Amino acid sequence: MESPFTYILITLFFSSILLSIIFFMTWQTMGKQKYALMFSLSFLASTVLWANSLFKSLFLSHELYWMIGCSVSMLSVVLGTWGHCLRTNTKIHPATLLGIGVFGMMLTYYFTYISPHLGLRMSLYLYVDVLLLMITSVVIIKHRTKSRPAEIGASLMHFIFAMCILVAASIALSQGKEMDVELIKLYAIVNFTALPAAYVGMSVFVIYMLASDLAEEMKLLAMTDPLTDCFNRRGFYSHAKQKLLELQKQPQHACLIYWDIDKFKAINDQFGHAGGDQVLISITQLIKQHIKKDDLIGRMGGEEFVILIERSNYQEAINVAERLRAMINQTPIVYCGQQISVTASFGVVELSNQDIPIEQAIDLADSALYQAKSSGRNKVVFSELSSR
Repeated sequence: MESPFTYILITLFFSSILLSIIFFMTWQTMGKQKYALMFSLSFLASTVLWANSLFKSLFLSHELYWMIGCSVSMLSVVLGTWGHCLRTNTKIHPATLLGIGVFGMMLTYYFTYISPHLGLRMSLYLYVDVLLLMITSVVIIKHRTKSRPAEIGASLMHFIFAMCILVAASIALSQGKEMDVELIKLYAIVNFTALPAAYVGMSVFVIYMLASDLAEEMKLLAMTDPLTDCFNRRGFYSHAKQKLLELQKQPQHACLIYWDIDKFKAINDQFGHAGGDQVLISITQLIKQHIKKDDLIGRMGGEEFVILIERSNYQEAINVAERLRAMINQTPIVYCGQQISVTASFGVVELSNQDIPIEQAIDLADSALYQAKSSGRNKVVFSELSSR
């Protein structure tokens, strides 16, 4: 009769195959993101690890079986950590991760063939796995200021998996140079109960995390203007309302700037819609380069845009629109070897200490913009509510 451990290994073997296929398909369907491919290769290495354990009786020596098992175990964790670093844009060079794995392999080889020591041979590669899993746990949770539930779960499961391996490694190390039958039994219990459960839990949360990424990406696409990569009307309203709530708790001065490009129809008529699109793209890129990262910019439609800014004092806030107007006026747009001179008009309303909804603020700024247009264009006009 087969050992219960054999059935556990078979389950892990097929689970890893399925997970590797899932992440490979994810890589193919999600724009071939490298981190998805790393996850696929990681679970493929895990498949080899479980197969190695299932067919260990076929190896000519126990040492060879052990070295292969240790190698693919560390390779699996290295690839997984590498994938998480790619996903979060963490600046840990792949060579560093590979170096940790190679160092662990060298130590395992040394205590397997050169200076045999059972405790060190069985534990060192596990300690390397623990180190890499802890790095992964930190990388996931530190990815953003406010982690998503899926990221919290994935980070926690990596930590739990690392702790289970740490317990197994410590039990193995306690044997010393020679085998201790009782400790081996305890090691097997941990290795084939807690570890598989933590492994499966970690895998499920990684899938959940990627599904969460996809949902967030779809939500962002629904709120983004595809041409200029600014927020669309829906996206701007959503983010602006949240930002105004946050600004009420801070001693900041906020202004809403409504602007559009002067005589845009004439630009389209002269240079075609492709030329008009290039003007919109270039101008919005220019604006983004000269406002703060936390400022919100949205395209309301056509050539009309809105910006929500916050500054430390009122004068700094109201100077932004004038500075942007002058910059656009002085920066011709190059299209098909021709220079397109562009000007823009601006309407501004101050929101600090004004308890008005974002929709009303946009109406006020739009009225100020209309005045700027009516009085000759290429001007900045402030709403009466912002005057002092």
